[in-house]
Amino acid sequence: MLEPLDASLEAIGLTVSEHSPPSGETVYTVKGDTHPHRHLFRELGGDWDRVKQAWIFTGSDPRKAVVDGLREAVHARGLSDVDRSKLSNKPHYWGHRQRLRDRFLKGADEALPDYELMELVLFFSIERIDTKPLAKELLARFESLAGVINAQPDQLGEFDKINHYTITLFKAVRAMAARIAREELSDRAVLDNWEKLVTYLRASMAHRMVEQFRVLFLDRMNVLIADEVQHQGTIDHTPVYPREVLKRALALDASALVMVHNHPSNHPKPSKADIAMTKDVKEIVEKVGMVLHDHLIISKSGHSSFRQMGLL
Repeated sequence: MLEPLDASLEAIGLTVSEHSPPSGETVYTVKGDTHPHRHLFRELGGDWDRVKQAWIFTGSDPRKAVVDGLREAVHARGLSDVDRSKLSNKPHYWGHRQRLRDRFLKGADEALPDYELMELVLFFSIERIDTKPLAKELLARFESLAGVINAQPDQLGEFDKINHYTITLFKAVRAMAARIAREELSDRAVLDNWEKLVTYLRASMAHRMVEQFRVLFLDRMNVLIADEVQHQGTIDHTPVYPREVLKRALALDASALVMVHNHPSNHPKPSKADIAMTKDVKEIVEKVGMVLHDHLIISKSGHSSFRQMGLL
């Protein structure tokens, strides 16, 4: 059962926890719907912790002073008992954001369902509304977290509460995920880190709405020199010119190549045109002593390798 002071604070969306270190003064942490009372907390000697998103009091227990200060503020505004009772009649989601952030920061990231992780992301671009319904709607529409983050701006525009801040945030998350995956390949032989290569390519290409053809240029030790998009096409076709691939490889002094393109249709099986083009590139680069290690097709459902399929 809550103590009277704790009950009074909880009624307005505040919680107080305390921590007594082996040496030093007791630290009291006030969390919840603190924003309306920030001036009072500052007057009482509290310090705002931007990381914990809480007010910190050191030494004296602030509970009584906070409750007394809030009561004085209520009387100063001339509110009746009936009016005061309405202060606790708040939307159910008030305080939910802080509670979810606290759970996440305490190490519950693996235990969070996808919709709550999506909520966390939405907190940073959409203010003062319950984002849980929107998070669930986005996942239902795009089927996965990756699908949401990689959705096109016009697709996201179908949702009234999505704004340009959200679209920018999703693009930033997408770019960061691809760069983090790419960093795993830096200064390492690509052929010895094949799974990490596929992870990077899926992060970069799997959810694109049009076909994209890119080439990974490797040195004599099969370390990545450059990763370049050569062409971008339509939903089911990208023009590839073998001589352009060779010209760029020579300019970079590459010794080997890995070709990659995506299938927006979600089927990674190569087409006859894919097979013919790969054969042409293989023949032209081998004439100058280069090696075409593989041609990968990336899709949302998986990937295929020409070498593993016996096509190279």
